[in-house]
Amino acid sequence: MMDGINIFMPGQVWQYQTRAGEENSTLTVLCIDELEDDAIIHIRVDGIQIGNASSIGHLPISAAALESSLTAFIMHLDKLPEFSEGYDQWKQAFDSGKAGYWKLPVSEAINAIDVMIQGKS
Repeated sequence: MMDGINIFMPGQVWQYQTRAGEENSTLTVLCIDELEDDAIIHIRVDGIQIGNASSIGHLPISAAALESSLTAFIMHLDKLPEFSEGYDQWKQAFDSGKAGYWKLPVSEAINAIDVMIQGKS
Protein backbone atom coordinates (compact mmCIF):
# COMPACT_ATOMS: atom_id res chain seq x y z
CA MET A 1 0.00 0.00 0.00
CA MET A 2 1.21 3.49 -0.79
CA ASP A 3 1.54 5.91 2.10
CA GLY A 4 -1.49 8.13 1.62
CA ILE A 5 0.03 11.01 3.56
CA ASN A 6 2.78 11.33 0.96
CA ILE A 7 0.46 11.00 -2.04
CA PHE A 8 -2.10 13.61 -1.15
CA MET A 9 -1.63 17.36 -1.09
CA PRO A 10 -4.21 20.11 -0.65
CA GLY A 11 -5.34 21.47 -4.01
CA GLN A 12 -5.15 18.20 -5.92
CA VAL A 13 -8.13 17.41 -8.13
CA TRP A 14 -8.75 13.74 -8.94
CA GLN A 15 -11.07 11.58 -10.97
CA TYR A 16 -12.45 8.65 -9.00
CA GLN A 17 -14.71 5.62 -9.33
CA THR A 18 -18.02 7.46 -9.37
CA ARG A 19 -21.60 6.40 -9.03
CA ALA A 20 -23.45 5.62 -12.27
CA GLY A 21 -24.33 8.77 -14.18
CA GLU A 22 -21.76 10.89 -12.33
CA GLU A 23 -18.74 9.96 -14.45
CA ASN A 24 -17.67 13.62 -14.77
CA SER A 25 -17.58 14.10 -11.01
CA THR A 26 -14.25 15.10 -9.44
CA LEU A 27 -12.89 15.43 -5.94
CA THR A 28 -10.53 18.02 -4.49
CA VAL A 29 -8.16 17.47 -1.56
CA LEU A 30 -8.75 20.26 0.98
CA CYS A 31 -6.54 19.36 3.93
CA ILE A 32 -5.02 16.42 5.76
CA ASP A 33 -5.18 15.45 9.42
CA GLU A 34 -2.57 12.92 10.49
CA LEU A 35 -3.59 10.54 13.24
CA GLU A 36 -1.32 8.07 15.02
CA ASP A 37 -2.39 5.18 12.81
CA ASP A 38 -4.20 6.80 9.89
CA ALA A 39 -4.56 9.97 7.87
CA ILE A 40 -7.89 11.69 7.37
CA ILE A 41 -8.08 13.37 4.00
CA HIS A 42 -10.68 16.11 3.79
CA ILE A 43 -12.18 16.35 0.32
CA ARG A 44 -14.77 18.24 -1.67
CA VAL A 45 -16.81 16.32 -4.25
CA ASP A 46 -18.29 18.12 -7.28
CA GLY A 47 -20.50 17.03 -10.14
CA ILE A 48 -22.84 14.75 -8.21
CA GLN A 49 -26.58 14.69 -7.59
CA ILE A 50 -27.23 14.59 -3.86
CA GLY A 51 -30.45 15.93 -2.42
CA ASN A 52 -30.86 19.35 -4.04
CA ALA A 53 -27.11 19.86 -4.29
CA SER A 54 -24.45 19.07 -6.88
CA SER A 55 -21.53 18.91 -4.46
CA ILE A 56 -20.40 17.95 -0.97
CA GLY A 57 -18.27 20.74 0.43
CA HIS A 58 -16.53 18.72 3.14
CA LEU A 59 -16.13 14.95 3.40
CA PRO A 60 -13.54 13.42 5.76
CA ILE A 61 -12.24 10.06 4.50
CA SER A 62 -9.39 7.72 5.36
CA ALA A 63 -6.32 7.84 3.13
CA ALA A 64 -6.71 4.14 2.25
CA ALA A 65 -10.38 4.50 1.26
CA LEU A 66 -9.60 7.56 -0.84
CA GLU A 67 -6.62 5.90 -2.48
CA SER A 68 -8.76 2.88 -3.45
CA SER A 69 -11.27 5.20 -5.16
CA LEU A 70 -8.95 7.26 -7.35
CA THR A 71 -8.58 6.68 -11.07
CA ALA A 72 -6.60 9.65 -12.42
CA PHE A 73 -4.93 12.87 -11.31
CA ILE A 74 -6.40 15.88 -13.12
CA MET A 75 -4.68 19.04 -11.91
CA HIS A 76 -3.51 21.10 -8.98
CA LEU A 77 -5.51 24.15 -7.91
CA ASP A 78 -3.68 27.30 -6.87
CA LYS A 79 -6.56 28.33 -4.62
CA LEU A 80 -8.61 25.97 -2.48
CA PRO A 81 -12.39 26.22 -2.38
CA GLU A 82 -13.74 27.57 0.92
CA PHE A 83 -14.28 24.75 3.41
CA SER A 84 -13.36 26.10 6.85
CA GLU A 85 -16.91 26.21 8.22
CA GLY A 86 -17.63 22.54 7.55
CA TYR A 87 -14.15 21.51 8.63
CA ASP A 88 -14.25 23.52 11.86
CA GLN A 89 -17.60 22.00 12.83
CA TRP A 90 -16.29 18.52 12.08
CA LYS A 91 -13.00 19.07 13.93
CA GLN A 92 -14.77 20.28 17.06
CA ALA A 93 -17.10 17.26 16.99
CA PHE A 94 -14.25 14.86 16.15
CA ASP A 95 -12.06 16.12 18.99
CA SER A 96 -14.90 15.53 21.44
CA GLY A 97 -15.59 12.05 20.08
CA LYS A 98 -18.86 12.95 18.35
CA ALA A 99 -17.78 12.65 14.72
CA GLY A 100 -15.76 10.22 12.70
CA TYR A 101 -14.62 9.83 9.13
CA TRP A 102 -15.49 7.59 6.22
CA LYS A 103 -13.56 4.38 5.63
CA LEU A 104 -15.58 3.41 2.55
CA PRO A 105 -14.78 4.19 -1.09
CA VAL A 106 -15.91 7.70 -2.06
CA SER A 107 -18.91 6.52 -4.11
CA GLU A 108 -20.20 4.42 -1.20
CA ALA A 109 -19.79 7.31 1.23
CA ILE A 110 -21.76 9.53 -1.17
CA ASN A 111 -24.47 6.85 -1.38
CA ALA A 112 -24.69 6.69 2.42
CA ILE A 113 -24.90 10.49 2.72
CA ASP A 114 -27.55 10.52 -0.03
CA VAL A 115 -29.64 7.99 1.90
CA MET A 116 -29.32 10.08 5.09
CA ILE A 117 -30.43 13.24 3.27
CA GLN A 118 -33.41 11.46 1.69
CA GLY A 119 -34.37 10.07 5.09
CA LYS A 120 -34.53 13.58 6.55
CA SER A 121 -36.62 15.12 3.78
